[in-house]
Amino acid sequence: MNFNAHKAAFILLSAVSASMSFPAWGHAFGQRYDLPAPLWMYLGGAGAAVAMSFIVMALTLRRDAVAREYSEYNISASLVGGFLASSVVVGALQLLSVAIFFFVLATGFFGVQSPIKNFAPTMVWIIWWIGLALISALIGDLWRVINPWRAIFRAGERLFGDSLQQKDYPRWLGVWPAVVLFAIFAWLELVSEVGGSPRQLAYLVVIYSTITLWGMALYGREVWLQHGEAFTIAFSLFARFAPTGGGKSAANVGDWVLRPPTLGLLTDKPVSPSLTAFVLIILATVTYDGFLETPAWLSTLEWIAEDATLRPLLVALQETGVNLHKLIKTLGLIAFPAGFAFAFCCFCALMQRAGGSVSFREVVGFFVLTLVPIAIAYHVAHYLSYFLLSGQLIISLISDPFGFGWDLFGTASYKIDIGLVSAKFVWYLSVISIVLGHLIAVYLAHVTAVRVFPTPRAALTSQIPMMVLMVGYTVLSLWILSQPVVETSGMPGS
Repeated sequence: MNFNAHKAAFILLSAVSASMSFPAWGHAFGQRYDLPAPLWMYLGGAGAAVAMSFIVMALTLRRDAVAREYSEYNISASLVGGFLASSVVVGALQLLSVAIFFFVLATGFFGVQSPIKNFAPTMVWIIWWIGLALISALIGDLWRVINPWRAIFRAGERLFGDSLQQKDYPRWLGVWPAVVLFAIFAWLELVSEVGGSPRQLAYLVVIYSTITLWGMALYGREVWLQHGEAFTIAFSLFARFAPTGGGKSAANVGDWVLRPPTLGLLTDKPVSPSLTAFVLIILATVTYDGFLETPAWLSTLEWIAEDATLRPLLVALQETGVNLHKLIKTLGLIAFPAGFAFAFCCFCALMQRAGGSVSFREVVGFFVLTLVPIAIAYHVAHYLSYFLLSGQLIISLISDPFGFGWDLFGTASYKIDIGLVSAKFVWYLSVISIVLGHLIAVYLAHVTAVRVFPTPRAALTSQIPMMVLMVGYTVLSLWILSQPVVETSGMPGS
C-alpha cells in the first residue's frame, strides 16, 4: 500500500469527528484575547511572584509560629447552621439527590439521544462534576451529605438490617480501587465519546452504581466510600481546602465547623502511596485536558502522522480497526500522570536529600497534599468559564429534560448568553487563580517542612526544590491556558 504522509494524517485523525460529541461544550474559552503585554511578561511575573513568596515565608515563618491546632467555630451550634444541619434539611437534600439520580437514568435511557437536548449529560458532566468540585473546594464537602449511593444503601440497611456478612477491608489495598475508577472516569471524559451519548452515559452510571453498592455491601458503607468510591475521595480532597468541614477539636468532633481555609490540607502523618497517586492523577488529568486544546497537541499529532518510522505501525493498527486518535490520547493520558509522578518524586528526593532525617516515602506522603490547591486553581481556571456558559443549558433542560418538546417551567426556549463571561475575564481569572493556588501551595509546603524537618535550616533548604517545582508548574499552567483553542477535527496540513 502506497501510504504517504497525508494519508497517514488522515487515518490518524479520521476518528476525531466522532470524539467531538460535544461540539458546543469545549472546556476552555475559545475566543481570542489580545494581551496588553507580551505573554512572557505574564509568565515571568507569575513565576517571580511564586519565587518571591518563598523568600518572604523563609524570612517570616518561624517554627514557633506554626500551630498544629487552629480555632474552629461550631456552625452547627448557631441558629442558621443548626437548621441547615438538621435531619429535616439533610433528609430533604438526600431525597432530592436520589430523585435526581434516578431522573438522570430515566432521561438517559428514554430521552432524545442528543447530548445538548437531554438532561443527563449536562447534569453529570457540568452541574455535578464541575459544579460540585467547585462547591467542595470553596464551601465544603456537600457530596458527603447528598451522595445518593450512601442514601440508597442506608435505606437498604434499614429495610434488611444487618443481614450482610461484611469482610475486613484489606489494608494493603488502600484507595487503589478509587484510583483505578477515577482513571477510567478520566478516560471516559477525555478520550472516549461514550459519555456523550445519554443512553450510554446512563449505562455507565448503572455500572458504577453497581460497583459502589457491591463494595459497600462487601466491606461496609463508610469503609468503601472512604477507600473505593472515587468521587467521595476526590470531593473530600478538594473540601480539605474549604473553610468548612468536620470538627477536629475535642469540643467539636463530628460537628460542622468554620475553620481557616486551606489548613485542612495539613497532615500530621504521611498519606498512603495510593492516596498520593490519587492526588497526582487529579492534577495530571486536568492539566492534560487543557493541553489537548493547544496547538502543541495538534503539532504532536502532525509529527506522529508524518513520521516515516511510525508509518508502518499506523497502517497496521488502522487496518485492524484501531481508532488511532483515541489510542494516542489514551497513551497521553497514561504519560501525563506518569510524568507528573516521576517529576514529583524526583523533587521529593532532592527535598529529602536537602533536609535529611526524613525518609523519601515520608517526604512524598507529607507534601503531596500541598499540590491540591494547584489542582483546585487549575480546575477554576480551566473549567469555570465552561461551567458558566455551558451550564446554562440546564435552564432550558429543566423544562424539557427528555427533549420531547415540553416547556414545563417556561424556560425551554432559553438560549445560552455567551456574553456572560469575556475572554479578558477568563484570562485574568486564570492568572489570578493559578498564581494564588501556587502561592497557597508554597505556604502549605513551607509549613509542612517546618513541622517535618528537625531544624529551621533543614526546612529552608528542603523547600528550594519545591519552590523550583512550583515556579515551573506555574509557568506551564499559564502557558497552556494562554494557548489558542484548537479543534483537531481535520487533517493536519490540509
